[in-house]
Amino acid sequence: MTLRRAPRRRAGVKAVLATLIATMLISGCVTQQVLPYQASVANQMKLGSLPRAARFQVTTAGSDPSDVQTTVRSLRIAAPGDGSWTSYLGQALRTELATSGNYDANAAARIEATLSEVRIADGQAQVTGHFVIRQGQSVRYDKVLRADVHWDSAFLGAIAASNGLNQSTAIFQALLRKLFEDPDFAVAST
Repeated sequence: MTLRRAPRRRAGVKAVLATLIATMLISGCVTQQVLPYQASVANQMKLGSLPRAARFQVTTAGSDPSDVQTTVRSLRIAAPGDGSWTSYLGQALRTELATSGNYDANAAARIEATLSEVRIADGQAQVTGHFVIRQGQSVRYDKVLRADVHWDSAFLGAIAASNGLNQSTAIFQALLRKLFEDPDFAVAST
């Protein structure tokens, strides 16, 4: 006498396939806005060494780079507000300067910031910005700076995506740290 296990086995295979298809359908790419920028302690300490009279207004120029890549696993990371990473850089710069007491919307010195690269992926991020400081018609500072951040990328997608979201603020803090630590920035601030 033979046992018939085939129908039970087929039902199990069908259940597994149905589960996989359902998972694929509901696990599409999700978009999450990065948290509002927070001033970093390291940047505040560096800005604290500027002359007390150093005041800047902030402007952003241009639009986002055409090849922005901000996807970690199935999470697409978006800039807050209007979704522009260039606007996020401008807000980050204003936040750092305002927190340190170096921001003045009517200051004679103006920092112009433009982004040329934004990449946030599994375990790594790169941001490149062009910074120009003008005093009236005179250019006092003009440099392209790049920041790279690396972190452990977790095996589990949810943890990796969460880490990527957290690091998306840290990469902008690192870029501004490069600006504030540049000796030429200190000279342009006098």
